[in-house]
Amino acid sequence: MLDNIKAGKQIALFRKSRGLTQEDVARQLSISPQAVSKWENGHTMPELSLLVELSELLGCTIDQLLFPAPMPAAKANFEHILLPYAPIADFTGTRWPRSMSKPAILSAIKLFMGLEKRRNAMNQQINDDTEYILQGAFSGISFGYSWGGEDNWDECLALYGLTCEIYAKAEYSQDEFIRMAIDHIQSGYPVIVIPREYTDTILATGYSNAGRILKGIPFLDGDDDKNSIMSFGQLKDFSEWYVKDSELFLIKPGTRTVSVADKCREALQKGYALLSNKVHSFEQPLVGYGLVIYDNWCGELRKETNQGQTEIACMFPHIFIHYEGKLRIRQFLECCMNMIWDIDNSAIWTVISKYEEILSICEKCMHEMLPKTPENAAEAQIKRQAYIGILHRCRELEEEALEVLKTVLRLEDK
Repeated sequence: MLDNIKAGKQIALFRKSRGLTQEDVARQLSISPQAVSKWENGHTMPELSLLVELSELLGCTIDQLLFPAPMPAAKANFEHILLPYAPIADFTGTRWPRSMSKPAILSAIKLFMGLEKRRNAMNQQINDDTEYILQGAFSGISFGYSWGGEDNWDECLALYGLTCEIYAKAEYSQDEFIRMAIDHIQSGYPVIVIPREYTDTILATGYSNAGRILKGIPFLDGDDDKNSIMSFGQLKDFSEWYVKDSELFLIKPGTRTVSVADKCREALQKGYALLSNKVHSFEQPLVGYGLVIYDNWCGELRKETNQGQTEIACMFPHIFIHYEGKLRIRQFLECCMNMIWDIDNSAIWTVISKYEEILSICEKCMHEMLPKTPENAAEAQIKRQAYIGILHRCRELEEEALEVLKTVLRLEDK
């Protein structure tokens, strides 16, 4: 007797053994990827006219597809994969700079849950930089608060009507940790595994080998390519994920949804406070946020000169981090003009122009000055003086931008 569920799993098994995606099969058979997905989930079966082509494509007989022999229990390795709630278009954003993992993960969750309302002509969710820009601002990362910031995952997820529960690996046995992950994936929602060490964060939408292998997408701070991948059709395997000191985030439906406009207003207020900061409270001088970073940076350049260093160590990678932060601020301000109906667009354009000039200066540093290594300490000193002049100019521009932004936000001097 034909069992749609078993036959569907067999189709998926043969497809994967041939290294094909659902999109590959759909293209070869001139059908939609959704049709292939329905076969593999047991909702429908291929029409007779397609069975011959499908079996040839997968390198098997029709009987092997429709009437699979039972697998011996000793060799069983069941796989559970969630499919995105709605089709996702290919990524059309900018891969560089995209060094921040948190807004990239949040963007991916929104797409996976089918919550992006913007669709293309094929009814696929638009997959670009917009959400990355917004979540970069909502999380505070765009404003330079990349270290020691608030753990506001729940606040960022509320934008999608979602929330999360967080569990620390140290408080559970390996079996308990694995069980929480697979039970949650079986409930239809993804999980996030965030290790305490510097290694991949996993957005998992599937598992195999009784949960000892998670299947998902990796993200990593500083890795622009990983943070640009939003394809749930080619998941990576993460074995031994449960042995690391990490936190497990279970994504769940929330009890509230925050409006984008309200979140933009809130982010502008918090962003202004972060960018205006003149007090340093971190061990490392170039870790932190606000105008104080410019002063610390100039201090580090002078320190290198006093030590007679030839290498200008404090410019890399900080100039790239600085550039991306200012770029995201400019982009976020552009988003605010479209999302906050009563904002003063003329004033915001003035603020944007200041950040445009900062970006232009940073680009010159990255492309013209930074690649040229000084040959001796004297040459390095001259170059550092040029950098100090550049940083002073950037600080002036940012102060001017913040003065205008203060009027937009109607803030009083304290």
